Amino acid sequence: SITIVSAMVVLSYLNWEWLKTFLSTFFDREKLRKNIIQQLNEVAEQGHRGLVAYIVGFSFWEVCGLPTSVVETAAGMAFGFRQGLLGSFIGKTWGSIMAFLFGRTLLSRVVQIQMEKNETLQLIDKSVARHPFKSALIVRYSVFPQLFKNFGLSMTRPVSLPIFIAAIVIHGFPFSVLWAALGNDSSIKLRASELGEPIASNVVLNGFLVCVTIFGFVVSPAVTGWWLADLRKGS
Repeated sequence: SITIVSAMVVLSYLNWEWLKTFLSTFFDREKLRKNIIQQLNEVAEQGHRGLVAYIVGFSFWEVCGLPTSVVETAAGMAFGFRQGLLGSFIGKTWGSIMAFLFGRTLLSRVVQIQMEKNETLQLIDKSVARHPFKSALIVRYSVFPQLFKNFGLSMTRPVSLPIFIAAIVIHGFPFSVLWAALGNDSSIKLRASELGEPIASNVVLNGFLVCVTIFGFVVSPAVTGWWLADLRKGS
């Protein structure tokens, strides 16, 4: 599956050989590699039609609040860096905007009920009233689920659509660049290995992946916890 493939890609960059060996016992690596290349070629052959289909599908994926990094990496593998980045960023951004607008209109009552039940949402609502843009950025970089980041912010009235768009662009674009680059580099390596020409690991991508991992598991939870604790003191 794409999830397993992307996990293997990340592991290959971090050089966790023992874990790659463990995971590889569950499937034939050579067969999997050939299947991936075949799928990539089929998607690439669709050209702009395939890219448009990906954007539409990814938009609804984002509306549902599902994890995006795996899908963005797959786009870089299938379409290359530039088109993969374009498709991922447009799809993710438009999906977030749709979720925000749904939360303000069709699903406003449902989201409002959930907000009234959730203490964290109430705290964030008070913070947003004082600092809309700053609070929107913190929420986007937080460890909260994607659904929360989109629909939760839709119910904070001080966060206007322009502020929301600015926050998702500042937060989302660097990650889209990273995942598209990772997917493209992984595709190049797969195709090179098919020709018997292995390529060395990309040191720059290695560094960025380590930084993102540290941010995701250490920095983001710490900042989110500190922010919420500060909001509770001021409430």
